[in-house]
Amino acid sequence: MTMSTLRPPVPRPGAARWSALSRTVGTAAGGALALALLTCGCVFAALAGPALSLHTRTQALHQTLAQYPNTAKTVQVNANWADFTGAMQGAQNAQPGQGLDSGALRQSSADIGRGLASTPLPLASGAWASLSTNALVVTGGEAASAYAEAPPKMEIVYRDPFTGYAQLVAGSYTSGKVPPGAVAVAATTPTAARFGLHPGSRLTLTTKSGPAILYVTAIIRERAGGSAFWQQDPTIVRPALQQPSNTGPPYWLGGVIAVPDQLAAIQNVFGGVGLEMGWEFPLDASRVNADQAQGLYQALNRAVTSTPTLSGALAAGASALQVTSPLLQVLALFLGTQSAVETVLLLLFVSLIVVGAAVILLAARMIVARREGELTMLRARGGSLRQVAALMLRGAVIAAGPGVLIGAGLAIAVVPGGASSAGWPLAGLVIAAALAGSPLIAVWLHRRPAPASNPARITSSETRRPARPWRRPVAEVTAVAASVAGLVVLREQGVPAGGTDLYLTVTPVLVAIPVVVVMLRLYPLAIHGLLALSARRAGATGFVALSRAARSSLSGGLPAFALVLSLSLATFAGMVSQGITSGEITASWHITGADVLIAPAPGGALSPDDAKAIGAVPGVRHVAEVWNTPWFTQFGQPVEVISVDPAAYAAVVAATPFSAFPAARIGAGPSTPSSPSAPPGGVVAFGTTVPVLASPAAAAVIDRGTAQLNTLSAMGPIQVRVAGILADTPAVPAGGAFVVMRLQTLPGPAGAPAPNMLLVSGSSIDHARLIAVASRVIPGSIATFRTAVLASLASSPLQHGAALIVTLTIAVAAAFGLFIVILGLALGAGERGMTLARLTVMGYQRTTGLVVAEAMPAVLAAVVAGVVCALLLPIVVGPAIDLSAFTGTSIPVQLQPDALAFGLPAVIIGVLALAALAAEARSLRRRDVSGMLRAH
Repeated sequence: MTMSTLRPPVPRPGAARWSALSRTVGTAAGGALALALLTCGCVFAALAGPALSLHTRTQALHQTLAQYPNTAKTVQVNANWADFTGAMQGAQNAQPGQGLDSGALRQSSADIGRGLASTPLPLASGAWASLSTNALVVTGGEAASAYAEAPPKMEIVYRDPFTGYAQLVAGSYTSGKVPPGAVAVAATTPTAARFGLHPGSRLTLTTKSGPAILYVTAIIRERAGGSAFWQQDPTIVRPALQQPSNTGPPYWLGGVIAVPDQLAAIQNVFGGVGLEMGWEFPLDASRVNADQAQGLYQALNRAVTSTPTLSGALAAGASALQVTSPLLQVLALFLGTQSAVETVLLLLFVSLIVVGAAVILLAARMIVARREGELTMLRARGGSLRQVAALMLRGAVIAAGPGVLIGAGLAIAVVPGGASSAGWPLAGLVIAAALAGSPLIAVWLHRRPAPASNPARITSSETRRPARPWRRPVAEVTAVAASVAGLVVLREQGVPAGGTDLYLTVTPVLVAIPVVVVMLRLYPLAIHGLLALSARRAGATGFVALSRAARSSLSGGLPAFALVLSLSLATFAGMVSQGITSGEITASWHITGADVLIAPAPGGALSPDDAKAIGAVPGVRHVAEVWNTPWFTQFGQPVEVISVDPAAYAAVVAATPFSAFPAARIGAGPSTPSSPSAPPGGVVAFGTTVPVLASPAAAAVIDRGTAQLNTLSAMGPIQVRVAGILADTPAVPAGGAFVVMRLQTLPGPAGAPAPNMLLVSGSSIDHARLIAVASRVIPGSIATFRTAVLASLASSPLQHGAALIVTLTIAVAAAFGLFIVILGLALGAGERGMTLARLTVMGYQRTTGLVVAEAMPAVLAAVVAGVVCALLLPIVVGPAIDLSAFTGTSIPVQLQPDALAFGLPAVIIGVLALAALAAEARSLRRRDVSGMLRAH
């Protein structure tokens, strides 16, 4: 034998590291892997869920802001010129009537902008200051095209800066040739065309202090026409025809801009007739996310409720400034919607993470069970609880640490916009459960060293350790009392206005605790009853399985709570999804009233031939003409009168979810298959009483008797009699005070029927063909399809994101249910394996039936408890949840139990549990029975 054969083997690279890792993890490698996967998934869910919610809400915020003009996204400061300059002059003892120079005006803009930026507000570039007059009558120099039935009027504004927003078309901005006392101005091309202006033109205006002269030096074209500079006052861009009243003569209103060096001139000429000062500061909300919208709203509130600070000689004029922002109202509406949305989503997120933390604790319990012998030996050798905790903490860090990093990295990388601040506390809960779970469980289970085993010792009632039966009842009563008290407090205080109640988000947990306690108390009684029945039957499967089912690892407090909460969460999420879907469908009906709504051009009317042409389109089943006109009672209450052909209208209503239309009560007119809408049904003479169907609001006004209705148009009055009550109707889907009568000629010159709406029903309408026919027979008409409205509601960022989040919540809750079943089975796998080994030796072969019969009662009990929780949740949180926020309308959406929402999660959990049990039974059959028995 050579020396080389006696040389000790050289360890492979990394073998020492792997040996240390194996010693740290111990015999619980499977549990450590499960802990790593669960921690990774739960951290990802904790961060990705709120991040996806934030991304969805931010998209909805930007989409909402995009619907408003740029003038709505500004801070506006206004002052009367006389008050502003008067305050300054009073502080300086200056002569009255002294105006501002360009330096002072720019200084005021800089001071106000600096104050707003320090609020803080996200100011954008493009701020400007202005002076403007009221509309003044033009008495000379205008073209004939500027004269309507009354003389035209003109506004004069001065803005600084100006030239950067304008493109010179003709002339110049210099005022060298301006006559003394005149104001040099620039006009846009539409204004010049309407008033007949060109460089060198003069306009004479009438003011209360005498005539004023405007001298045109430039013709311009707007640059950046979408900016607030031009949108704030459209009359300086394009003249508009004004109609002061129904009886007043119309006139043209235009505007011109004073050239840059005319600040002193405009103050001298128009200071005595009324000048208004204004400063406009655009806001850049493109980088504001939904979580920052509340801060922006509060900053705007501070800005509009405080007085801006001016410096130097301008300081005294600050008292005349008034700050406003149209964005405040827009943000208030969005924040109300966001609060309702966030309440629902946070409720789902928090409950989901609580379930995840419970599953992680189950994995930690399995790790402790797998290392039971090692921990018992450590304590028997004198190891302290601190050593036990340190040993388990090292294993938890090694197992959960990579999962935390991978889960957080995936959430930040996958979800647009990165993680949300609301996700980190939830992730912290997951990390705390992953790291502290196994150490705390091990310390509690091994708080006392195991006594030395004495095989000869006889255990009796005198020598057995005294039991403490009061611990569990006290803990259960305390948990139930705390949960009920929390629910009562929540019910009493409600949800704070304009905010999200974090207490509300733990409601599913509070509901689950007493339900689980009751279930755990009733479960042994039910098992004992089944056990008594199975004892009378032949065969050992039922008796043995039910005997062990009472002590099943799935019937423990933590597995039962986690499984019940996951089932109730999946069911509740399904109810939310069904509620949102039904709310969108209801909203689409309330927008269109029928499958298709066709409206003619403004002022246009529809004819029976138009309805007949629409009725011939493939897929159209029924068409009804509707004539909506505004009327009022003798006491001035408004009532909308809807004139329809009863038979055709009833056919359309029958295809909608609106209340059935009793056509016979108002006299059903003739209707033939070839004519979708019958001709007008006669003439209503003066004094004739017309039967109508009235809405509850209209019936309250008419008082179910006979009343006279009047209108401002040249028809009527008419006498109406309420023949029935109609809760709602497609012609006025928004509801209100309305009456429905037969389509007929009314008294007066304008009483001939002029239908202004077509309602179309049909399940497979050819959209392209209908649009083509409507454009041909009803030029300028607009066709609105209910399916298109429904698609737009479902595809908007808020609705699409909410649907995705709810779907993922259901999937993750089902996955957690599967993990709970697997981990619960793993906790009792050793004892169950020994039982099957002994039965196998005795000739028993039905392992699958035994495993299923043992574990499924606990799963079924959890399913029943989950259904009970799901039934209670809408009752508890229903008043605090507003699902209409997800539909984008004000139509109430009820959170109601749904058979599919109840059945689908239960079936999924049941099927997954059966699959897991079958897999375990198959693995148990392959084990070495003799080896298992020798080891014990």
